[in-house]
Amino acid sequence: MKIALISDIHANLEALEQVLKVIDQEGVDLIINLGDLVGYNANPNECLELIRARGDILSVVGNHDQAVSNPDKAQDFNIIAYQAVMWSIDQIEADHLNFLSNLPLNQVLEKRYLACHGTPTCADTYIAYLFQSRRVLNLLRRQLNPIQICFFGHTHKRALWYRDARGKVTLQPLQPGKIYLDRECHYLINPGSVGQPRNHNPAASYAVFDTQDYSIQFKLVPYDIQQTQRKILAAKLHPYLAERLAQGI
Repeated sequence: MKIALISDIHANLEALEQVLKVIDQEGVDLIINLGDLVGYNANPNECLELIRARGDILSVVGNHDQAVSNPDKAQDFNIIAYQAVMWSIDQIEADHLNFLSNLPLNQVLEKRYLACHGTPTCADTYIAYLFQSRRVLNLLRRQLNPIQICFFGHTHKRALWYRDARGKVTLQPLQPGKIYLDRECHYLINPGSVGQPRNHNPAASYAVFDTQDYSIQFKLVPYDIQQTQRKILAAKLHPYLAERLAQGI
């Protein structure tokens, strides 16, 4: 089975449309959305409608998805993110808000693969440093067995962490093309962000996992950033949200 992994769309319609267009040409069997459909950008309803209209997308909740359903969860957001959440609450249709409020914290596929936004137990916890990766990999091994791979988002940065049979945790350098995984290891895989990448590359990011040859491939898709920027400014969202898209930060 081929699984496309998308995350952190953040109401960026132009990026989402281009990524789905490319994915549809790849013959994947399933798309997993790792959360944060909304926030930051100007097309929350359109992105929600596009995701919900398809029958091949499995979704989990992100911290911004939680915040538009329960604004108390946005209290610790930075001011720009908080303002975008408040704007989104005013924009999002009631049926879409209901959809977001009912998304699960995680999803398990084939008993071996787990999808979440931040970590398996919290949508707003990061996996960005070695100590965080060790903690989650230990959780997989000790409490979530037989889960071998955790797909996550939240950081907006592509990443591949693994724990080998000896217990050593490593952040693997990413390379072009397929990366073949070891079935004896545990993995944490982040496909990067569709709607607000932070890898210093402005292209939308996603990944494809193949259960047959046990590989992951990270991919980039250019999109019309200027159109997204114009929409952000027209909506009177913070100008920095437009500026950062062109820089991939």
